[in-house]
Amino acid sequence: MTAKPNLKRSAIFNLLGSVLPLFVSLVCTPVYLHHIGVERYGILAILWMLQGYFGFFDFGFSFATSNRIAQLSRATPAERESVFWTGLLLNLGFGLVGALLLFALMHIMLAQFDIGPILSAELRPAQSWICALVPLTNLTAACNGAMTGREQFGTCNSVQFIVGMLHQLVPICVAMAFGPSLHYLVFATLLASVMSLILTFGTMAYVFPLRLAAGPDRRHVRQLFSYGAWISITSFANPVLETADRLLIGRVLGAQAVTYYQVPFNLAGRARLVPSVITRTLFPRLSALDSHDAAQLSLLALRGLTHVMTPAVVFGIFLMRPFLSLWVGQDFANRAASVGETILLGVWINSLASVLSCHLQAKGRPGVVARFQLVETVLFIASLWWALHALGVLGAALAWSARCALDGALLFWAAHFGREHLRQLCVPVLLILAAYGGSFVLDSLSLVGLTVWIGLTCTAIAWSISAEPRASTQIVQVLASFFQRNRERIRKRRNPREAGNEIASNRATRESGQ
Repeated sequence: MTAKPNLKRSAIFNLLGSVLPLFVSLVCTPVYLHHIGVERYGILAILWMLQGYFGFFDFGFSFATSNRIAQLSRATPAERESVFWTGLLLNLGFGLVGALLLFALMHIMLAQFDIGPILSAELRPAQSWICALVPLTNLTAACNGAMTGREQFGTCNSVQFIVGMLHQLVPICVAMAFGPSLHYLVFATLLASVMSLILTFGTMAYVFPLRLAAGPDRRHVRQLFSYGAWISITSFANPVLETADRLLIGRVLGAQAVTYYQVPFNLAGRARLVPSVITRTLFPRLSALDSHDAAQLSLLALRGLTHVMTPAVVFGIFLMRPFLSLWVGQDFANRAASVGETILLGVWINSLASVLSCHLQAKGRPGVVARFQLVETVLFIASLWWALHALGVLGAALAWSARCALDGALLFWAAHFGREHLRQLCVPVLLILAAYGGSFVLDSLSLVGLTVWIGLTCTAIAWSISAEPRASTQIVQVLASFFQRNRERIRKRRNPREAGNEIASNRATRESGQ
């Protein structure tokens, strides 16, 4: 049996895999706008959105395959291969169903967008190619799920980065060579998807590794389907929970209010990158462990995430208003800062809840998470409607954070981790509530506000260090090394002759050694 990959190393790979595509997108977007124009880029973005949304026809099989392969880490290669081939065929079958459904609904869906007769004529011959993207996406997702189940995060993220580059660069190159017609752009997207599937499958076959020891087996279908069905419900509920607030704000308060909500929400939501990296890393390992060891690892991750997120959120609550003032202006900050500060409360709770959700799904209880989210969706929309009429945009932020609090409470209850960890959350909860209250009462840049800001942030950092002695020791060692290096640099600057003699002495020592 091969050794398990290091979790820290896997987390770094997942972090890079999440951050690097953002830079690629930042670089490529202006090039797209220059070569194909705003309208064509907007239509291309809609097509990418449709491709992602019809990925719902994956029905959670990629996730289920990853979970089952991780559970079979000690099984024979033939057993793991049988699960993979079964999941791949299921993904292909439902991907073809999704393609046919998309083809049937394409005219109705595109009619909802005002794209004009010229662009419609460019797009019409390529509609069948758009539909072909669905099964290709499903097959690529199945291969990624297999690599994730084997904890091959370095390879998986490297391939996904190259795939992201292909999807960005191939359409640009085709537009430069043949012109900006949507007909060519869609074909280029299809070509990039085919290249991505070939690359992903070939890499997966090497690292899995595929030995053609077994084929698909009907006995795996029931298990994959029952697990994947719950995951698909979660995949459907999550976008609703993430977008219902903006849709209702636009309906009740108008488009301008959406901007005052969207900008601080996006800013605060960046903090969710850390828990998403952690949960993606933990999922296959938790799937492979027994219940006791999985609970211990989840609690360890929960404790570590609490120590990281608490100082960050306390600092972020006070930073929100001055940062928005510098970024988008004082008037905008006055309207939107309280929204961002409130969203950060929900982000903190949601970060911890993501570990609990990952734990339950990894241990074969995805139905618990899915049922909770269905209930939360109904309650969230009802409370959001009331809060918008009563409190405006701030009410939407309060409703979102309240939904996160309910989700966290339900998941803590379902995970059965006991009251001990809940008691450990008392101090960080008090610190975050104190920061939130202070941000409403005090000006962050006033003398009193700065004092409270620095005081609460330092208190949160001190709590995190004292609650995690190993982290305290590492921080002390890093600081000691830093001050030692700086002391030596200062000494050499004050006495250059001594520094020159030391360099000459070191050179002579190396030469004598040779």
